[in-house]
This record gives sequence, structure tokens and C-alpha cells, in this order.
Amino acid sequence: MKERQALCVQCACVALAALVFAANESQAAPHTDADMPKIIFETDFTFDVDDVGALAVLHALADRGEADILAISYNEVQRNAAAAIRSVNAWYGRADLPIGVFQGELAQPDDEHSRYIDRLAQMAPDGDAVVESSPDLYRRVLRAQPDASVIIVSVGFLNNLYDLLRSDGELVQAKVRKLVLMGGVRGDRFNFVRHNLAAQTQHVLTHWPTPVVVSQEGGDIHTGAGLRDAPAENPVREAYRLWWHGEVKSRSSWDQLAVLYGVRGDAYFEEVASGEGQLRSGFTWQMQPGWRTYLRLRVDKRELEAITEALMSVEPISRP
Repeated sequence: MKERQALCVQCACVALAALVFAANESQAAPHTDADMPKIIFETDFTFDVDDVGALAVLHALADRGEADILAISYNEVQRNAAAAIRSVNAWYGRADLPIGVFQGELAQPDDEHSRYIDRLAQMAPDGDAVVESSPDLYRRVLRAQPDASVIIVSVGFLNNLYDLLRSDGELVQAKVRKLVLMGGVRGDRFNFVRHNLAAQTQHVLTHWPTPVVVSQEGGDIHTGAGLRDAPAENPVREAYRLWWHGEVKSRSSWDQLAVLYGVRGDAYFEEVASGEGQLRSGFTWQMQPGWRTYLRLRVDKRELEAITEALMSVEPISRP
């Protein structure tokens, strides 16, 4: 009986996702080339699976004409990560998206702690991806963009952004419109401090020369179960299946919400510009309107859950 009730609830959630997505199809009009958000996605794509879901959301938004994906940058050190990322890009018909990788060392890396990377790397199309160091990728991509046009959505660690800022701060100031950081505003235990990177995070929060918005919502917004009926060759479905040891189930959606804000702005969020943020090291930073802010949901969580689930589950417009 309990299993049947759980199945009914899950079916109801999927149905709600479909209805909400259909409603949003008519509400979210494609951007023109002039105002389309230009996104660089900065990800750790190793330990947790919401990075994969976030990349799926980003591709789905690009399919809808809402975003221009410029590049993917990777800030962990797993050797097969670039190929795994490329498998997702290829599923959405974007196998040639440039990928940058962190080429330094990390304290206590998660290189052997991914449940899905090796399998997704096997699903990548034949041929080698064009992979370069992340700072080189940023320099090349940013120089080709109009001033104040690029939004960086970071859902991982800040080591690549730290290296970029230290070497090319003027380029960042000229080309980046906004930096979206997925992390906890107070006492973050992962993205802002893992691998002994608190000092790098502090440097970015202090010296980044354009607005920074921290996205910490999503822990109680669960998505992924809608992928259960997706094709087995869908790498996003496969990542969720492997993360849950063989069953496609939902997981928290921190990274997906950062992407939604990066592309759709304040459609579902308000920016809080008062109070302060604090790292576990004791460093604090002050919120300031238009400069340093964090996000708070302004829609019902179930509505946003359904929107996110539907974007993760929708078929690509250009299947490989």
C-alpha cells in the first residue's frame, strides 16, 4: 500500500511538472540576440549530482532560446570529468562547446568519489573534446564578448575564478555583467571552503569587480524522479540512476536554481541586499544593493520544483 501511495504521489508530481512547464512555455519568450544571457557555467561536476541536473537545465533553457552557453569550466580534478561533461553537451546537440579544466592541485580532492563520471565519460561521442586550462578558456571567451555581457554561474569551488581574477581582473571588470555563486551565505560547509579554498573564496568575494549574487536556495526542492521515463542513453538520467545506486530518484536542486536565476533573473527570486555573509574562517562581507546580495524565493517551492523538474526532463530539440 505504501509503495502504491508513493507511486501515486510521484505520478502527480510529474503531471504537475508537465502542466507548469506548459504554462511557462507561453510565458518565457525567447530572447533576442542583443539581450540573451551569455552564460559561462563553472562546475565541480563530481561529488553531487545536482551539477548534472543544472547543466541539463541550462541546455534546456538554451534550446528554448533563453540563453547562449559560451563555455563550461570545471574546478575539480577528476580525470574523466571533461568527457563526462561532453556527454551531456552532446546529448543536447552541443558536443563542441568549449570546456576548461582546473590544472592545479586540490587538498583532499574528490577525484575517486564520483558515482557517475566514469560511466558518463564512456557515453561521450567519439573524438576528443577541445579542453584547455580554465583561465585560458575564460580569457579567450571573454575577449570575444561585448562589454558587460557575460554572466558566470558558479556551482562549484572558486579556484578557477580566483586564478582568473588574479591574472586578468581588468578583463573580468570589462566583460562580466554578474557573478552568481551557489553557496551558503553564512557558514557554508562545501563550495566556499572545501579543499582548503576559504582564502580563495574570500579573495573573490572581496575583490570581484562586478555584482556578486549568492544563491543558497534549493535544499528542499527535490528533482530528478521525472527522468525515470527518459531514454536509457540520456546521460542525465544515467547520472541520477548511478547516484542513487540503480534507481532514478530526486535529489536537492541547489545548482539548478542558481542556473535559473542566472538565466531568468528575478522571475522566481528576490535579491536581499541587507545583512552580512560569513565564512567559517570568520571572514564577513556586507550585503549592498546592486553589488553583493543573496537570493530568497518569492514563489511557492512546489511550483519551482515542477519548473525545474520539467526543464531537466524535456527532450532536447536536437537529439544526437
